[in-house]
Amino acid sequence: RRQDGLYAPLGLPIKHAAYDGLCYPMFCPEELVKNRELFTPRHDDVIVATYPRSGTTWTLEIVRNIHLVQNPALGPDHPLRSDSHAVSVPWINNSIKMKGVKLDERASPRVFKTHNHYQHLNVPQGNRDVKVIHVMRDPKDVLCSQYFQVVKPLSVKGMDFQGTFQDYVGHFLGGKVSFGSYWKFNRHFLENKDGFNILYLTYEDLSRDKITCIKKISEFLGYKSISMEQIEAVDKPTRFEAMKGSTVTLTGPNVKGKVGRSKEMLSVSEELEILKQTKIEFALLEDKLPSSYFSD
Repeated sequence: RRQDGLYAPLGLPIKHAAYDGLCYPMFCPEELVKNRELFTPRHDDVIVATYPRSGTTWTLEIVRNIHLVQNPALGPDHPLRSDSHAVSVPWINNSIKMKGVKLDERASPRVFKTHNHYQHLNVPQGNRDVKVIHVMRDPKDVLCSQYFQVVKPLSVKGMDFQGTFQDYVGHFLGGKVSFGSYWKFNRHFLENKDGFNILYLTYEDLSRDKITCIKKISEFLGYKSISMEQIEAVDKPTRFEAMKGSTVTLTGPNVKGKVGRSKEMLSVSEELEILKQTKIEFALLEDKLPSSYFSD
């Protein structure tokens, strides 16, 4: 920690690592972040790629349950049968979660989690076999949810943010938080300059019309159809009340599945600053995103 209270190498208020000038947690080592040959790609591989606090766990559970209802013959020892995400849908860049895990020995279909920046997506350039599901969430809600993850006593190990919520808003606007700028992170995925096979979803879509999203995800995974009975079998265990009662890890008291909770935490001026930055950063992408991202 420097004399000004910030941490090297990027001058952030939390401990971090940096690769190619991009921010990562200390438990995401370079050999897991930048390795495009981390696993041998298969046609049915899926990566859920998100900026943290954007609905990652929820989406992973939906994908996992779609595979289960579409493949009832999967054996009891198949990783997707496990309620532990460290087993069923591992975060492939987390050295703690990946200890002893051999990805190429896992049975298909495989579902992986990543918070990697687009530039470090663990997929060979030009590969379109691996399916990527990118999920976004309103930056105002992401900020508030993320704050609970870094502030003591609820912080993820090693983050331990020292400061007020108002301080954190300023750091978020400046991109001085874990995984860097929310806007740059998501913009690179939306631009998709390497042409990866990406399905785009938003947290708001999942909240407003989850059934349609389940159908869309199922089709993207390569399934020709999904019945209403199968949809209900996916929907029920992926409701927030069901997930909070399971062994699926949902971090902190902020996990309420509530869209727009930021209204309870942000001042009018803070909200306006975030809206202003969103309009600037996503100026050419407004037609791809919910209107709530750009207005109060």
